[in-house]
Amino acid sequence: MPDIFTYDIVEALRRSGCPLCRVDAIDDRRWVDSFWREGKQDPGTRRRFFAAGGFCRHHAWLLHRLVAAAGAGAAIADVYGFLAESDLSRLDDLRGSLDRGRRRRRTPLRRGSRCPACVAFEAGAERKIYFFVQLLAEASVRPHYGSSDGLCLVHFKPSLEHALDVDEDVARFLLDDWRRRLAHVRGQLAEFDRMRDYRYAAEPKGDEQRSWTEVIRRYVGERFTEGPGHD
Repeated sequence: MPDIFTYDIVEALRRSGCPLCRVDAIDDRRWVDSFWREGKQDPGTRRRFFAAGGFCRHHAWLLHRLVAAAGAGAAIADVYGFLAESDLSRLDDLRGSLDRGRRRRRTPLRRGSRCPACVAFEAGAERKIYFFVQLLAEASVRPHYGSSDGLCLVHFKPSLEHALDVDEDVARFLLDDWRRRLAHVRGQLAEFDRMRDYRYAAEPKGDEQRSWTEVIRRYVGERFTEGPGHD
């Protein structure tokens, strides 16, 4: 049965798209939301943010979207204002070195750390894989997974790898399920190609017309940008 660690995955099985894409996106949004509301006041969190030169493109715009929705632009002015001030000092140091005839190979804006939101996202995604495989060990959950949209390849691969290490029965289930789904979309693509032939153009169109979109979803998943409560 689902618990506090797997409840969100079970809920995602009832929604559209890859369930792990969905829960990862929700966790991502929660982390960034927590960062600007409270986390940015923590000295360690601020230090990691500045060491990385702020967030990556994805997380910076996610931060912007969240604070814009809340009308709280001061949160960005705080951390990015401090970052800009620090970078101005670095640029001035470099300019001073050049004026003194000293050349430096290392750019002053090169960062020594990764985007802290990316680090948190990857750690959270790894935990979700663990809980997902644990959940599929329960026979009662498998029909719910089977009726869902299933995993994308991005999440299927690490889930299978983990299952192969801890539960071969789950591994077999995942293999058979993903093969079935891939074979279905391959068949739909073949039907889509057939229907493009002028000889069959008059036949009624069906789900095969969406196959060229579905195969992308099957391989790379779908980015859920709006967080909880949105498809």
